[in-house]
Amino acid sequence: MARMSKQRVRGLAILVIFVALAYAGLTTQKQRDIAPRFDQILRGPNAQYRDSGSLNKATVKVRCTDISSALQNINSIIDSYIVAGERPLLKSTEPGYGVYIFRVRGAMVPDLVKKLSALGNIEEHKEIVDTALVTKKLSTEESILADKREELSLLGTMTTNFGDLSAAKNKINEEIRQLENTVDILRQADTTLLYVQLLPVMGRNISIVNRFLIQLGKALLVIFFGIIIAYYGTKLLMYLLTLMGVKGLPTSMSGTSGSYGYGNYANRYYNRYGYGSGKRKVKRIYKGKPTTPPEGEDNKQAPSGK
Repeated sequence: MARMSKQRVRGLAILVIFVALAYAGLTTQKQRDIAPRFDQILRGPNAQYRDSGSLNKATVKVRCTDISSALQNINSIIDSYIVAGERPLLKSTEPGYGVYIFRVRGAMVPDLVKKLSALGNIEEHKEIVDTALVTKKLSTEESILADKREELSLLGTMTTNFGDLSAAKNKINEEIRQLENTVDILRQADTTLLYVQLLPVMGRNISIVNRFLIQLGKALLVIFFGIIIAYYGTKLLMYLLTLMGVKGLPTSMSGTSGSYGYGNYANRYYNRYGYGSGKRKVKRIYKGKPTTPPEGEDNKQAPSGK
């Protein structure tokens, strides 16, 4: 009996562990799916900022405790500091966050950062300079651009193989486009391309493994106390039903010594008929057979008096 009880307890423990593992896995995966992944959300704006040409660039990441208020106030800040006559390259206000790319005067960057700090905590502030453009001069690039345009006009007056002429024109056109972009950037050397990220304050950065272990511990505690409450609650219910006179309840569940359990029935049977060496003889009666021998047989079996 004790061996069977140990097997039942072991089986119940294994079942509880499997249920807790399944609950922890599903809960952890659900929390991972619900939590915003800003590294993926900001992939597009990051690429646009990286590909936008500017001699001076700056990134400001702000963690806001009141993200709704910050998203409302950022519009007035952008309108106050953006370069006159220009529009933001990116202005995206989404539920829970916002990203903005616009150009400001370089001398106004420190004052703008102070304004942004009023919206939340400055988590990151980084300023960079394009080293590929810092060594170039505007006058030199403008002179090279003028030469390329003149070279293109001369090709238009030449008569040569059409295929060779077309390839040469395409090459010069591509060089002209690159020079025009470089000249435009150098003409705006006193400006800074600013990339602002307004993000909500997140909770503690807990790894997936730690989160899984936390959920597993919670599940085990809930199941453990649930089993205890269910067990003693059932015993209490059976006890109350027994007090109310409900018959036929097992005494192991009701916790009383009533006379309706299997154990008490067995005790009454053995007390009446006995068992082992004290077993009393029971006369068997078979259907269709007489219970007493016939009179003739009694006379034969009786000893003669002679």
